[in-house]
Amino acid sequence: MSKGLEQLQRLNRILVQLARRQQFQEDSFEQLLQDVLSTSARSLNVERVSLWFYTGDRQEIECVQLFQHSAHVFTAGMTLAAADYPQYFTALHQERTITADDARHDPRTQEFCTEYLDPLGITSLLDVPIWVEGRMVGILCHEHIGTARQWTVAEEQFAASLADLVSLAIETRERHRTLAALEQSEARLASFFQATSEAVIIHEQGQIVDLNTAAEQLFGYTSAELVGQSVLVLTHPTSQQLILDRIRAPREQPFEALARTKSGETLIVEVQGKWITYQGRRARVVGVRDITQRKLAEQSVQMAAQRQHLLAEIALRIRKTLDLPDILRTTVLEVRNYLQSDRVFIACLNLGSGQIRIVAAAMAPEWETHLELLLHSGHYRTWLLHTSQSISCQPLPEDDPALRELYRQHHIQSCLLIPIQHDYLGDRVLLGVHQCSAPRQWQPYEQQFLEQLATQVAIALQQAELYQQLAALNANLEYQVAERTEQLQQKMRELEELNHLKDVFLHAVSHDLRTPVMGTMMLLNHLLHSQTGDNVVVPRATIERIHQSQQRQLNLVETLLHIHLDNDQSLPLQCTPTSVATLLEQVLIDLKPLLEKNNTHVQQQVSDTLPPAKVDPEQLRRVYENLITNALKHNPPGLTLSFGAIAKDGMLYCTVADNGVGIRPEQRPHLFDLYYRGGEAHHRTGIGLGLYLCRQIITAHGGDIGVESIPPQGACFWFSVPLADASDFI
Repeated sequence: MSKGLEQLQRLNRILVQLARRQQFQEDSFEQLLQDVLSTSARSLNVERVSLWFYTGDRQEIECVQLFQHSAHVFTAGMTLAAADYPQYFTALHQERTITADDARHDPRTQEFCTEYLDPLGITSLLDVPIWVEGRMVGILCHEHIGTARQWTVAEEQFAASLADLVSLAIETRERHRTLAALEQSEARLASFFQATSEAVIIHEQGQIVDLNTAAEQLFGYTSAELVGQSVLVLTHPTSQQLILDRIRAPREQPFEALARTKSGETLIVEVQGKWITYQGRRARVVGVRDITQRKLAEQSVQMAAQRQHLLAEIALRIRKTLDLPDILRTTVLEVRNYLQSDRVFIACLNLGSGQIRIVAAAMAPEWETHLELLLHSGHYRTWLLHTSQSISCQPLPEDDPALRELYRQHHIQSCLLIPIQHDYLGDRVLLGVHQCSAPRQWQPYEQQFLEQLATQVAIALQQAELYQQLAALNANLEYQVAERTEQLQQKMRELEELNHLKDVFLHAVSHDLRTPVMGTMMLLNHLLHSQTGDNVVVPRATIERIHQSQQRQLNLVETLLHIHLDNDQSLPLQCTPTSVATLLEQVLIDLKPLLEKNNTHVQQQVSDTLPPAKVDPEQLRRVYENLITNALKHNPPGLTLSFGAIAKDGMLYCTVADNGVGIRPEQRPHLFDLYYRGGEAHHRTGIGLGLYLCRQIITAHGGDIGVESIPPQGACFWFSVPLADASDFI
């Protein structure tokens, strides 16, 4: 037998003996490690054998046991930072063992020379990583001191087997710890399970495996009746889908559901579940708390708060408004919404005639006609007329068969009647609530709420009655005040009209008469500057033009007087067949000084071949003069004026166009109104009489006048006058 085989067999026997004498108990774990280290040192004749474990953050390894063979002592505590020896730790993850015969020159271990190998005199290393559940947790290290040593294959296998033995011991210790913790947990669970007053159920995917005494008492079942059953046995049908969803997708948050006891009673419960290990299996423990009384109390508080809020809102509305119909409509709507009833109404019964009328109602559409038919019953009206206190009918009255039959015919299965006021303007006012779809047992707090509400409505009725009385007392006074106010306002309007007429004449004389005066002044200035000496020779044409100007001025004054003194505001006309082209030429000659002063360019496009028009020449002249002076007045110098005319359908259509600033759309509808001066009136003189006169003149001729303009592309005034016919030449 070879020497290597003998060594292998010897080491295997030692390994078997070591494994047999270790029992892997929690309290013997340290002793096992020491036994492994000392046995390894003696068997391999190594001076130092140590066991290193990673610290919690896995940034360092710590020596938990170091056996020194020669001194036969155990020490511990040294640490090495893993980041300082990257090649070594990389090799540990890649190789089964690190066998370094010459540790100082081996690339895997030479990083330790300066700080570890040389100070301790270590020449050879045999290190084996310890793996637990696929993770390296530590290192079994054999350190030889003295002459460098060549490790045999048998020694490598022996060291690796020792590392596996340590790994097995660690796993066994952790398993013992887990089992002990599980036993303690189940013991605590069992103790709590039975001791707690809260119902606790343990289930696996919805199948009940255990429950405590509190659960038996809550649901009325015994444990034997429920174990093996589905949790849906304890669930109200309306909550079964919710429970199934929570079984499929468990969550830690508590939730509310409806439960059902063995006797059929419905409970409101709060449910919260958690995962546990129960008898070695994963199960769900669920705590069930009965919150029925708490929820009912919360609902009661909420309903009371809602009642108080509704009463406060109605009281506030009554204080803020005297609109009685609005108060009554709101009241019946709020009551129906609060009580969830089929019909709510407020009725007034006349104490004298016995007639009844509904002043406000809120009801489901299918019950409206039944109420109208019910009110036609004389027996019902008589019964209401004598109702002086609150009445709650459920079941329907047995002592009045006729009334009971009426209720049956009109689908009234329960009703509440609350008197509001016994005498409101000769009426008795009642609040009625009908339940038509199903019988209903009215609760005391519901009747109390309606009685409190009736008090608020009675206050509103009293306010309305007082308001009507006050309104009656004030009606005559208000009429007198209104009549006197109207008289004063009429006087004010008359004074304003007189002031307005005064301003019209002042402005007309000061401005609109300036045109003929300016023409005369220009002629006189020309004569004075063109001749010297005491005597001035005046041409006959000049005198004629001065005469024409003064005549036009006189005509304008007469027109002003006619407009303001004649009720029908029509102009007297002396119409003759007139050539519009010839008349326009004369106007342009008369206004030549004014046109030259304003550097105006004239485009006269009225043909002298046009048929004559049947017009008053002087009045038509005034139309042209007003349109021309109006264009010059509202545009800067350098304006171009274009004149045109066409004959069509017995009328002559004339235009006066300019290329000025134009007229804004909001001004155009008012241009021909009396005294209108537009948005820039404060920058101009005159009162807008010219365009008004134009319209009066054209209208008197039976024609029409208007304007077209797209700012800033100028404006085009147009007017129409009738053509002369054969009879006009006779």
